[in-house]
Amino acid sequence: MKKGALYTAGSIVILIICLIAFVLPASLGKGGNQKPLEFGKYNGRKIAYESGSDFANFVSYYAEMFRNQGMQIDSSNQYYVFNYAFNSTVMKYAYEDAVKESGFKVPKEAVNRQLRRYFYDENGKFSKKLYNQADPARVEEMRASIQDNLYTGRFQNDNFGSETEIFGTTALFGLKEADAELDFIKNYESEKRGFNLATFKKSNYPEEEKLAFANKNTAKFIKYDISIITVEDEAQAKKIAKDLEKGNITFEDAISEYSQKSYSDTEGKLTNTYQYQLENILNDKADLDKIVSLPKDSVSPVIQTLLGYSIFRTDGDAVQPDFTSDDMKSRVTSYINSYESTMVEDYYIAQANLFATEAKAKGFDAACESLGIEKKEIAPFPLNYGNTSVCAKLDTSIEGLGGAATNENFLKAAFSLKLNDYSEPLVINDYVVVVQYTNTETADSEAETSTSFISDIQNYDNAAAQDAIMDGKKLENNFMTTYYSNLM
Repeated sequence: MKKGALYTAGSIVILIICLIAFVLPASLGKGGNQKPLEFGKYNGRKIAYESGSDFANFVSYYAEMFRNQGMQIDSSNQYYVFNYAFNSTVMKYAYEDAVKESGFKVPKEAVNRQLRRYFYDENGKFSKKLYNQADPARVEEMRASIQDNLYTGRFQNDNFGSETEIFGTTALFGLKEADAELDFIKNYESEKRGFNLATFKKSNYPEEEKLAFANKNTAKFIKYDISIITVEDEAQAKKIAKDLEKGNITFEDAISEYSQKSYSDTEGKLTNTYQYQLENILNDKADLDKIVSLPKDSVSPVIQTLLGYSIFRTDGDAVQPDFTSDDMKSRVTSYINSYESTMVEDYYIAQANLFATEAKAKGFDAACESLGIEKKEIAPFPLNYGNTSVCAKLDTSIEGLGGAATNENFLKAAFSLKLNDYSEPLVINDYVVVVQYTNTETADSEAETSTSFISDIQNYDNAAAQDAIMDGKKLENNFMTTYYSNLM
């Protein structure tokens, strides 16, 4: 068939999505289960994966889209195919409900205008000959699909603007960008500020500080050789303890027969054996001494732990920590990061205050050189929380600024400074930072700014609509449960 006819590759992939076959990978899903999978409902209308359904058609569409991008549909991306399809089905049903309430009917001529495009000849004109040669059943499928798209698309176009229904460069329908709105957004860039930056990485906490802490808290790093029995019921734990005392049962048999092994391996050996780990499983840390003071081969009374009631037995001598070993150094670092993060933060806040004092007295560059700190410069950026696309952004790739675009304390402090002033130490994730406000830039030209906003505003409007619908009371969302129960 000539180019431009009905079966031209790519001409109907979006409109006639039901013609694309999507086969669920054999390794996924429940074998032999042909029952339609229902992922939820919108306003009482089921969203099911079954032949001919809107949901199945969207699955086929997104699967084909992934394939066109060179991706195979496997377990790593199948979830996204189905999730996109579910969201698209919800939006379609929501828009159809709104259009139905309006009483809108798709004009026959509007369908014909869309349909004609698929029967253009090599000169770009409608060819009745090509139309007559086409399979009538396929033409009717196309007509129905076009009508369905126009019907659903009416809500989209009326509310968010159409790419085809335009006058000049202005959409005839949809939300309009008021001058006041554009002026408001342009004010985001009315002032861009640049800064000098000094960073202190908390994960670089000095070894000598770690060692000083460890030597002051040696007991925390004593390693114990202990077996443990844990049960849920206190009365049962006391009965086991009495049987152990009378010799009616061995500790090993009690482990095998009764213990839940919540804190042990299969043989009943305590798995987290350092003192700081041991005390963290106790309901009352004051009970620690009842365990660590036991002589070798002795059994403790019943002690309440976080997951039940436990009986402990010391199997060997405690091992004192050797803080010169690499393993113990790593253990101390792990403990400090997990349990003493505020100590590390306080240390670097003190270092940052020392830097700020030095910088105020001698200047930023001199303080960096004196204290061995690398100076970083932040290019001017506006007060743009979240780094939205409507204006310039903070460069969060700079070391120390990861997450700074949504850190209110950082943004408030930076934009409250007077020129050349220094901030107090600011905590941003794994860093403590100090900034100096160094320079100001004005916004770009009005013409450039206005045109750049429009598409962003339209995208935000669409995203807001989807968020509202997906969070609305009309949606019964069982996607996660159904997907993981049937397709994983």
